[in-house]
Amino acid sequence: MIRAALSWATRRWNGAAAGEDRGETWRWIRAIYGKETLEAIRDRRTLLVMILLPALFMPLATLGLPYLEQRQQHLIQTVTPKVAIMGESEGLIHLAYTTRLITPVRAKDPVAALRARTVLAVLRIPPKFEAIVARDGQAHVGVLYDASDSESTAARTRVVELISRYSQQIVALRLAARHLNPRDLLPVVLDERNVATQRQLSGLLLASLLPFFIAMWAVVGGMSVAVDLAAGEKERGTLESLLVTPPSREAIVLGKFLSVVTASMGAVIGVIIAMMVSLRWGYPYLLHTVKQLDVSLPLGTAVLVMGVALLFSALVSAVQLALSIYARSPREAQQFITPLYFVTVFPVLAVQYVSEWQRSGWAYLAPVLNAFFAIRELLLGTVNWGHLLLATVSSAFYAALALEIAIILMSRESVVFRT
Repeated sequence: MIRAALSWATRRWNGAAAGEDRGETWRWIRAIYGKETLEAIRDRRTLLVMILLPALFMPLATLGLPYLEQRQQHLIQTVTPKVAIMGESEGLIHLAYTTRLITPVRAKDPVAALRARTVLAVLRIPPKFEAIVARDGQAHVGVLYDASDSESTAARTRVVELISRYSQQIVALRLAARHLNPRDLLPVVLDERNVATQRQLSGLLLASLLPFFIAMWAVVGGMSVAVDLAAGEKERGTLESLLVTPPSREAIVLGKFLSVVTASMGAVIGVIIAMMVSLRWGYPYLLHTVKQLDVSLPLGTAVLVMGVALLFSALVSAVQLALSIYARSPREAQQFITPLYFVTVFPVLAVQYVSEWQRSGWAYLAPVLNAFFAIRELLLGTVNWGHLLLATVSSAFYAALALEIAIILMSRESVVFRT
């Protein structure tokens, strides 16, 4: 793959040199890039996607949703659920009041009350419950709850804990009656200690969030620019006049490509900055469970992550530009490019659930997967430099291949002027 990439670059460079001066070629590329980028920046949609949307969206995504989840969990844990009691057990009900795990209530029709959500669970106590327990027997109690309701599920957990505590009390009494120590039932006690550092926990948090948003905004950031630079110019009738100017088709495509990459990476950088600011400064205030979490990236890791993200953005931008060149109109280009969002985002979501692939070399050669397996390794601090090299070279090769296809399409009159 490395040999193929070098061969492609040599052919491209020698081909450009044969037709025109190399310096002249780069001068035209810079001119086209400057023109297209300036027009893209003047378009409010580009600035909206690159700056405003990340600044607004990322705090909501990284803080808003976790805050709402934490708030819901706090309400569930602090509010004592009402549980309908069917049957009699003075000891069990007394324990419920003293522990405040549940609030026992009586209902004429407990099942109907559960469905109407006037109670969150139903505890069924069998007849002669305390007599069975007193005779050292085993009594079966039942709990009814609604699994589709998170509050009812939480109430069921409270009921289970109540029964567990009551059982422990009965066991302690039975052992005491036999002059046995309850500790004899627990000959081994497990002591746990987490050896993960704050940096590793920070990396785990970033690895679960950052790849998804990089993939999403790499596509979204350059989409409107790619559509406008080819399909948009076709519709406006300005592409024909550009093609008769001195720059070669290759220089035109490269200039436009660099403009799309700039928009794509601008959005990615905006997202990364917005996410890091949100996580670093927002988490301690909104999410109290991670007060001590140091959400930061070492400079070297940040540079490598940005490098891999740049190669991914280059691949996405080249594909978007090729599709835009092939399309007859901006609307058709949008239809072609939209599936690209799902093609890139779905594999990124799968990366964290197929961790066994992370140890396989082939995963760092597969398009899209390669970049995000490498980013995940970087964020988790488990960098394999061989994997990183494979991901870098293969990503560059795929980006160059997509760019070559865009140049070929721009060189065909049947594609450029298709209606």
